Amino acid sequence: MGDLLPPPRGEADFNAVDHHAWHRVAIWLRRKHSISSSQLKGFCDQGWRFTDGGIVFLGASSVMIERYRYRGARIPTPWTAEPAADNG
Repeated sequence: MGDLLPPPRGEADFNAVDHHAWHRVAIWLRRKHSISSSQLKGFCDQGWRFTDGGIVFLGASSVMIERYRYRGARIPTPWTAEPAADNG
């Protein structure tokens, strides 16, 4: 567990994940279709954004960062015991 990276916390971390994922997809496409780097542009629509059949790779940086709101004991769980009905 000590070798794991901390979870992404900000826009810079998500951009780094996006950068890595984009390069992995680019390498995969180049190997799958036996194309050069210059021919890779044929798989992109606006700039260098991958697209195919209406599906667009937006990347991790497009995910909105929403901070966790501490709720303590107010978090509902399915294991919350309800008091037994009084049969007396």
